[in-house]
Amino acid sequence: MFTVIAERINMTRKRIKKEVWGRNAEFIAGEATRQAEAGATHIDINAGGDPAKEVDDMEWITRVVADAVELPLVFDSSNPEALESGLKLCNRPGTIINSITGEKDRIETILPLVSEYNTGVVCLTMDDTGMPADCDGRMRVTRDLTGALEERGIGLDRAYFDHLVRPASTNPGQARCVLDAIAATRREFPESHICLGLSNISFGLPQRNNLNRAFLAMLVAAGADGAIVDPCEKGLINTLLSSRAALGLDDYCMEYIRAQRAGRL
Repeated sequence: MFTVIAERINMTRKRIKKEVWGRNAEFIAGEATRQAEAGATHIDINAGGDPAKEVDDMEWITRVVADAVELPLVFDSSNPEALESGLKLCNRPGTIINSITGEKDRIETILPLVSEYNTGVVCLTMDDTGMPADCDGRMRVTRDLTGALEERGIGLDRAYFDHLVRPASTNPGQARCVLDAIAATRREFPESHICLGLSNISFGLPQRNNLNRAFLAMLVAAGADGAIVDPCEKGLINTLLSSRAALGLDDYCMEYIRAQRAGRL
């Protein structure tokens, strides 16, 4: 199964911030429902519009989204208090915390929540030294993070590694480093998940959908089994399902066929 974390309910987006602060439940519920119908397996919630309001906003969004869809939620914050406020309201099977890094503070404050609530966790491959620029650096942090998880009895099947996609427009060659890191992680830690933020690849470029779809197919081929995406983006789920079918990752193309029968292709 490929994990599709739907990214649209994020208060860094002006429209989402406006509707959350206006407590427009119908709009936010509609965003969740559209993403679920498009093919999301998880709904990401980011309430970071204002640090002073984040806990209250996280609680409100969680209630609205949990009522609108039955999918597990992904609580997206670096604030442990905000994360726990959402987890207390809705901790379904498959819930994920987004995210930890190799930074000491993030490990010490967020991993205890992963343990207590028995969630999955997105693991960003950066640490207190910054964001690695090559595959070796990403793998160094990946190994450090696996060690931190194992020390706390958290199985690697609950880890979703994000090797940090950078824009093709400003970081030439970085996509190759990401693909190499995915393949290396899949070989070294086969029980783990690999789930990347896709849209960074096209930042700053025209016709972003072209790059997003092309790179998504590359991620699948390299060994990623998840992505943080806008599932409503034109052709994106088509590309995902087609890639998995072509690569033999979808047994007898049944996911592809079911999507066609459901009118999602």
